[in-house]
Amino acid sequence: MKKLISSLFGIAILLSLPLGESSAATYNNQHATAYTAPPGSKTYHGTTPTPYRTVAVKPKVCGNPRSGTKLPYGTQIYTDQKLYLPGFGYKDDFLVEDMGQVNCQDNLSAYWIDIYFGVKNATNDYHAIQFGKQSGIHYNTY
Repeated sequence: MKKLISSLFGIAILLSLPLGESSAATYNNQHATAYTAPPGSKTYHGTTPTPYRTVAVKPKVCGNPRSGTKLPYGTQIYTDQKLYLPGFGYKDDFLVEDMGQVNCQDNLSAYWIDIYFGVKNATNDYHAIQFGKQSGIHYNTY
C-alpha cells in the first residue's frame, strides 16, 4: 500500500508540472557580432551587462521592441567551439540579457548573437571591431 501511495504521489507531482516547450534548442549557421555601450547603460531587460558574458538577440517581432527578445531573458548559450574574443581570450558560454537590431534589416541570421565587449572606449571599441561579424556559429541554448 505504501508503494502504491508513493507512486501515486510521484505521478501527481509530475502531472502538476507546467507543460510547455523545452528551452533547450540548437541553432546552426548563425552570426555573431560584438558591441560596446556607454558607461551606466542597462540592458533591454534592465540588468547591468557583463563584458564577454552578456549577449543581445533580436526581438520576437522585428520592429517591435516591446515584443521581448527572440530568446528569453536568462537563456544560456553554449557555442560548439570556443570563440576568440579580442581583449579577453577564448569563451563558449554566454547569457541572453539584451536586445539588439530591433528593425532586423541587418542581413544577420535569425538567431544572431551580439556579444557585449564592455563600456564604450577606444580599447573596447577596437576589440569589438577586431571581432567583427562572424558566420557559421553553432550553439545550443538551455
